[in-house]
Amino acid sequence: MNLNLSISVAALPVIAASIFLFARPVAQGSQKADSQRGARIVASGTNYGVVPCARCHAFDGAADGSGAFPKLAGLPAYYLAKELRDFASGLRSDAIMSAIARKMKPEDVTDVSEYFSVAHAMSTALPVAEPNLLTLGTRLATVGDEDMHIQACEGCHGPQGRGEAPAIPPLAGQYAHYIAFQMQMWQKGYRKNDANQQMANIASKLSSNEIEAIGLYFERLAQPDLGNNGRQ
Repeated sequence: MNLNLSISVAALPVIAASIFLFARPVAQGSQKADSQRGARIVASGTNYGVVPCARCHAFDGAADGSGAFPKLAGLPAYYLAKELRDFASGLRSDAIMSAIARKMKPEDVTDVSEYFSVAHAMSTALPVAEPNLLTLGTRLATVGDEDMHIQACEGCHGPQGRGEAPAIPPLAGQYAHYIAFQMQMWQKGYRKNDANQQMANIASKLSSNEIEAIGLYFERLAQPDLGNNGRQ
């Protein structure tokens, strides 16, 4: 749990140069991750068919603000790499991402994941939300619902939605629309890359109103600045 503020392609090399100042190779598992190479793939893609990640997710990992694409900046490299491998294997399916992931070499997955894990995204505007809806989302995210046998989202995703690196992603600051969409994918059985189906079980008990409320709660939290390969 399965994410440009109108940044133009022409501006990408300039932005890339500034972000290279903090990009660095970092060891990730048995393969050494190179965030500088990852930044080049994010900005320009590859000559063997991997399109630039920045087209949808922006070079800084903030995406386009619509919520159709998730923010990737600061997500744990381990988690990002797992999702890319799941897209490639078919364990997780998406018309766009599956096709891209299948063209990525193992080192591409490692380097791109490392780059986004240390990227710093620009702030994005918050959607309008009714107070009652926010109250509902806050309760479900922080306390859960005993009558419906729903545990608090923060029980797994950490206090204030900061995540539990390396495997459980932060939800704080993520687009409400994207969170809601993924919950619906779990609910309808279209997303299945959860080993014990915990997300599918929880989502199946939630109404569309409750799902919307949870997304709105998390988007309003400060996005954690994880850095350092997604370690808190």
